Amino acid sequence: MDRSQLRNMIASGRAVALDCYEIGSEIPAADPVGQLFKTRVMNNSVILKRFEPALATARQPVVVTTVVYFPYDIKNRYDGGESLDFNAFSFHSDLSFKISKDDTSAEIQDQINSDMEVLSLINSMHSLDPFMFKSKAEQQDKADSIHEAYFAISPKEWDKIRIPIREKIQTLVTKALGDSSGVDNKLAREQYIEKFLMKIWEAKDVNGIEPFIQAMQLEPARAPDVFFAWKAVCYYQVRFSEVLKPLQTMFKWVGHDQLCFPVDHAGLSNEEYESIQHKRDNLRKKMRDGYIGAQKVLQMYEHSYNEFVNNDRPQAFINFLENSENSYLLLANHVSIAAHSINLWKWYVQQYNAEMVRKPFLELFEGLISLYGVNPAPERVMA
Repeated sequence: MDRSQLRNMIASGRAVALDCYEIGSEIPAADPVGQLFKTRVMNNSVILKRFEPALATARQPVVVTTVVYFPYDIKNRYDGGESLDFNAFSFHSDLSFKISKDDTSAEIQDQINSDMEVLSLINSMHSLDPFMFKSKAEQQDKADSIHEAYFAISPKEWDKIRIPIREKIQTLVTKALGDSSGVDNKLAREQYIEKFLMKIWEAKDVNGIEPFIQAMQLEPARAPDVFFAWKAVCYYQVRFSEVLKPLQTMFKWVGHDQLCFPVDHAGLSNEEYESIQHKRDNLRKKMRDGYIGAQKVLQMYEHSYNEFVNNDRPQAFINFLENSENSYLLLANHVSIAAHSINLWKWYVQQYNAEMVRKPFLELFEGLISLYGVNPAPERVMA
């Protein structure tokens, strides 16, 4: 990956990249919470999420990989570096050696173990969206130990997202419980519903909300993960509606044969010309498939929700909950890539206009191709 691609991947938003150095450098040394990690090496790193299609036989539709990138020069993070795959068998030992350089003191090992806990939390997420990062940290009772700068979400923005999600969950919980509470007093019933809502929102345990678990035919052990996935789907529904208009504008640019091609194309070789056309066709397909995939998940969710709330038919929603973790994974993939791509595309259009010469065009084009996982053009067979 060259410098421009590193910059594009890291600097175009938080959906798939967490620049620990940039964020941490803004936190005062005397801050009581401090930086995210205990070791300097990790606080100088960049954490990336990569999405790849899973095999047809896999249980989950998408493979999400957490990659830790270590720049050679923290002042110039786009100038190359090393990376480690968190899911690799040797990750712990490789990271330990990178940090300690064979210093096996108890203090260093404690710091490495602490950093591994934070990395495990990050790896448990399907994307790095600030709302989901904060939600996951709250679920694991670690939010107070992570500086607000890493969540990158203001209280106003948090409430803007949280309130409509809570209202939607509350409506369904109220419907699911019906008159099973045995509580006649309006205030007491509201408090009873609120207890269920908080348990579902926190997604930590099911103590005290067994009636809802039973009504939704959930396994108690899986319920917290299912609830977290449900909240994630609600979040991505809100997020997708926010990016829909700019996403459609970007699609028009990619779908325009003149705009989505270098202005100075006369200087391209035949191989370069054909390669761009091939990649562009594949990019359009990937974008279209991603858009349709996200819409399909959200339409299924909305249909199942309305069937339950408006028509007293809960089975579709029960089925949705059963598969909510895959729905969360698919939306994290489609919506996060779309949001990151929009930021990248907007930056280049603002800098160079919609029609671009070869260099900036290829930087943007290759960035979009990388994000959407477009396969390279096939090599020409020489006679």
